[in-house]
Amino acid sequence: MLLRDGHRNTVVEIDYIKGNLITEETIMKRLSIYGIVFVSLVVIGCAKEQIYRSTPPTQRVSTSDFEVELEPLKAEGFDYYNRFRYQFTNKTDGDLVIDWSNCYYLQNGRRYGRFGWEGLTFEQLRGIIEEPDVAIAPGAKDAVEIFPLQLIGWREPGVRKKANIPEEGFTLGVIPAGENGLSIAVIKDGKTLRKRVLVNITQE
Repeated sequence: MLLRDGHRNTVVEIDYIKGNLITEETIMKRLSIYGIVFVSLVVIGCAKEQIYRSTPPTQRVSTSDFEVELEPLKAEGFDYYNRFRYQFTNKTDGDLVIDWSNCYYLQNGRRYGRFGWEGLTFEQLRGIIEEPDVAIAPGAKDAVEIFPLQLIGWREPGVRKKANIPEEGFTLGVIPAGENGLSIAVIKDGKTLRKRVLVNITQE
């Protein structure tokens, strides 16, 4: 119901629910607030709906000598990827050696540092110069979670690999959208065999 306010000569509306008079100015303020809330909800909704996917979910590369599996894993409680599940199978009758010092994280076709692995402490991470050679027996499998060293996040800004940072001082960084994977170096009878194992991560 609309009435004319004789004092201010403005249109007012009676709020039957609350019994209050609402001016046009109040209505406009409310509409402005509702608009802000609506936009905020849309932005939050879009953020929550952001989805990371890997194609394929698990990549397998097989030769006559070995098979490698690489599966991106999501951070606990989040939707982004921050590490890989790696599995190597020796298909030969002799030992094969993984030369981890010559295994590289690949990002969009380029080498982007090497890998760390699950269980690595900060002190061990701080001291990495050369990574170990890992011998895989005939018919055996080796499985571990690995993460790109170059993507590590540090909890104290500007501090890098200093002894006064506790083991909890680093976190696994986000694996970005694009082509990501592993360039693996396998030694057989003194010769290095190299293969790429790649997945494509998309952000929707």
